[in-house]
Amino acid sequence: MLRHIVKNRFWIITGLELITVAFMFSIRFLVLNVHTPASFSIVATPAFQFVTVAVSVAMIIQSIWDISFHFIREITRLLAVGVTCMMMVAFWLSDLSTLHVTLVPLGLMYLLIRMLLDLATDNTLFKNGKGQ
Repeated sequence: MLRHIVKNRFWIITGLELITVAFMFSIRFLVLNVHTPASFSIVATPAFQFVTVAVSVAMIIQSIWDISFHFIREITRLLAVGVTCMMMVAFWLSDLSTLHVTLVPLGLMYLLIRMLLDLATDNTLFKNGKGQ
């Protein structure tokens, strides 16, 4: 198991980062502006926070035990990319509506770029054709 933790350490850390962002939403540390479009203001709802934590925990568990059947590795990683992209766009739209620049979308953008680079360089789906 230690070998899997070392191999997948980036995704374990990414899962913990996403749990931290969801926690920051739950304690109202991160707040979106009221003029943010409704399709992106869903990011601040408890349901989206629960989905973020669920995806993050699934990604952490998959990374610790290196589970790869039924394309679970690719599914959890792509869901994490989607969640991060949705949060980043929501904060950018919130910042644009208030004309007040914060560092939250920038931090989420760096996280998203790291995730996309790792997906592009270490995609196991195309290595053996089975997703395992």
